[in-house]
Amino acid sequence: MATIARNISIHHVLCPTDFSEPAARAFEEAVRVARWFGAKVTVLHVIPPFVPVGDGMVYPTPLGEVRDARIAELKSFIQGVDHRDVPIALECREGDPAREIRDAALETRAGLLVMGTHGRSGLGKLLLGSVTDAVLRNAPVPVLTVHPEARRRKGSFRRIVCAADVSEWSAGTIGFALAMAGEGADRLTVLHVIEDVPEMLARSDGRIGLRDVEAYRRDLERKAIAELQRLIPDEARVSCRIEEHVTYGEAHREIARIAAAENADLLVLGTHGSRALDRMLFGSTVTKVVRTGRCPVLIVPAGHRWPATSLAPSHEATAV
Repeated sequence: MATIARNISIHHVLCPTDFSEPAARAFEEAVRVARWFGAKVTVLHVIPPFVPVGDGMVYPTPLGEVRDARIAELKSFIQGVDHRDVPIALECREGDPAREIRDAALETRAGLLVMGTHGRSGLGKLLLGSVTDAVLRNAPVPVLTVHPEARRRKGSFRRIVCAADVSEWSAGTIGFALAMAGEGADRLTVLHVIEDVPEMLARSDGRIGLRDVEAYRRDLERKAIAELQRLIPDEARVSCRIEEHVTYGEAHREIARIAAAENADLLVLGTHGSRALDRMLFGSTVTKVVRTGRCPVLIVPAGHRWPATSLAPSHEATAV
C-alpha cells in the first residue's frame, strides 16, 4: 500500500444488505476494499417494522419468527463471494433501516459503509432507494455506493475521478481518493466544476465584453488549478499519475461526463457541510451522481475524521 494510503486507516467495513443482486454487488466491493486495507467486514440486515409481500401489500413483521431465518439467509448470502482472507461478521437488527445503519456505523466505529443503490422490484426497490438516500444525507462515515450495472473488475480501482470543491474539506476528500488509488491506480483525475456561468455577466451588464468573460474564465481556472495542486501532497505523485482538471457547467453532468471520458471505475465526491444551502447543493449534485453513475461512487462527509481503531459490534453478531 502506498504511503499516502497508510495515512487513512479503515479497520472495519459495514455492508448493509437486503439480499438483492445490487446488495450482492456491494458486498463484492466491500470485500475488495477490506482486503486492500486489511479490514474486517460486518454484513448487516435490518428487519423493518413492515416488509413487502406479493404485489406491494405489507404486514407487521413477526420478529421472533423472522430473525433466525434472516441470520440463515445472511450466511447463505456471503457464500457467493470469495472472502477467505477477509474476516466476516453477520448482524441482524430490527427497526428503521436508515437509523439502524447509522447507529451500527457509529457503534462499531466503521471506517466505511458500502451499499447498493437499487433494491428488489416493486416496493422493495422504492424502500432501498429511500434508505440509501437517507443514509447518504446523514452518514457519519464515508459511503461507497454500488450501481447494479457497474462493471465487475479485479483488484484495486485503477482509474479514479475525484470531484473537489476547493473548500476547507477538500483535502480529506482528495486524501481518501488517494488512499483508494494506492499503488495500483493508472490515473487519478482531481476535478473541479465551476457552476457559475461567466456569460451571464456579459448579458446582465453591457459594459462587460466577451474578452472580459474569457479573461475571467482563465483567472478562475488558474486559481482553481493552483488550489487543487496545493491540496495534493507531493509524495502522492510518486506512486500515482495525478491530473488536475477544471470545467464549467452543471456539476452532476460534468462529473458524469468526465467519468465517462476517463473510463473511471470509481468516483469520489465530498459533501459541503451542514448548512441548509449545503444540503440543497448536496441533494442536487451528489444524489444525482449516485443515481445515474454506472461506476461505484464514494461519498466523503465534510470534516470526517477516520477512527484510529475499530471496535467489535456492540449488538449481537455472528462471526464467520
